[in-house]
Amino acid sequence: MKKIVGIILRYDKNITNKDVFIMYDTFKNIILDNDILPLCITPPTKNIYVKMNEEEISSLHYILDMCDGIILQGGDNFYDYDKEVVKYVIDRDIPILGICLGMQVMACLYEDNLKKIGNNTHYLEDDYAHTININKNSLMYKILNKDSIRVNSYHKECVSSSGIYNVSATSQDNIIEIIEYNKNKFNVGVQFHPEKTYYIDDNMKKIFKYFFECL
Repeated sequence: MKKIVGIILRYDKNITNKDVFIMYDTFKNIILDNDILPLCITPPTKNIYVKMNEEEISSLHYILDMCDGIILQGGDNFYDYDKEVVKYVIDRDIPILGICLGMQVMACLYEDNLKKIGNNTHYLEDDYAHTININKNSLMYKILNKDSIRVNSYHKECVSSSGIYNVSATSQDNIIEIIEYNKNKFNVGVQFHPEKTYYIDDNMKKIFKYFFECL
């Protein structure tokens, strides 16, 4: 049987202003290219703006148990169901990769530490916008065997602290760029978008490859 990676869908509006939940196509392609099956996961609640009740949380757990790993996509806003996903995968040691907003969910799991970046210098249409420095004692250093890499940058907000996670990389202006929960085999959040340069950057391929090997 093939492994399954669940992608937590992001709430959005389509061009006719209708409510939709989306998955970015690049994730599907990367998952399929690695002979793994993608599973789109919508929150089992009618109102994403309020806390989930016990029945809804139980339903979410049921869906997550179908998955060997989880990807938390980037986006503009996160909700209670995003946090419930992170809490459950920590408890069950289900591998998870949080990307941009997904990393911010992880860092904000038990505290509100999201803040805007004053000059928006981190929102740049550039595949290699800036350098990040990687802690040599981190899992990310083990994966990449590098103490610095160049990454893209598409965010106007950042986290002021990593919450229950360890910080494993920061930008040169001290923005938290990678976090890890070291009690799980793979529970990593990255502020950048490794999927955007996956097909041209061996560093991004290595991140996904290690994640898939942990499934």
